[in-house]
Amino acid sequence: MAQRLWLASASPRRMTSLGQKFPDLEVEQHPLVGHKESINSTISVNEQVRDICHSKAYAAISRWPEDVQEMIALVSDTLVADPDDVHLALGQPDDEISALAMLSRLSGRIHAVWSATALIVPEDFSIDSNFDRESELLVEPGFRAWIWVERALVEIEELDAHALDDLIHSGSWKGKAGGYDMAGAMREYTRLMDGHEIVVLGFAEAAMSAIQEIIGARPRE
Repeated sequence: MAQRLWLASASPRRMTSLGQKFPDLEVEQHPLVGHKESINSTISVNEQVRDICHSKAYAAISRWPEDVQEMIALVSDTLVADPDDVHLALGQPDDEISALAMLSRLSGRIHAVWSATALIVPEDFSIDSNFDRESELLVEPGFRAWIWVERALVEIEELDAHALDDLIHSGSWKGKAGGYDMAGAMREYTRLMDGHEIVVLGFAEAAMSAIQEIIGARPRE
């Protein structure tokens, strides 16, 4: 039986990252259409990203295909923290003007990127007995879920007018938290100061390790 993973995200970058990391995994990308996210700015960004991911996990379970037991589901959320305010998350720009404002704010600064990822399986999904992960979160009867929240620190060099113009016109800011894609046009201007690059690209590293353990325990035929 083939290993199946449902990526409940519309992000092309997340889909690409999974394909590169798990070439033998059958990944199906189906976004949570109609799911509304809300941000509580009274709590820190790391708490915000966990709450959003938790909400997505519930949404994924509510949309689980009937009679499908041999499948892993993955939901994730990424927020870029404002360099000056631990409660302020820089979301996805709406247009070129908001993208320019975000990039100008991050220019020459070090900022935190938080990614929360939840791994969901049906309760009857066979997992090797040696699979022992912390952060198990039972969100609904009939399912098991784990959620991880991780941080990376990124430094963006001082962006002059030419660099900003190139980044905006590249369109690489579209659909990206903070208005940039570290694996795209922004790569030459960024430096990972702490943490894993996969966190900046949209996943908690621990979730990737957990998937690898499951695949190793139940190899694709």
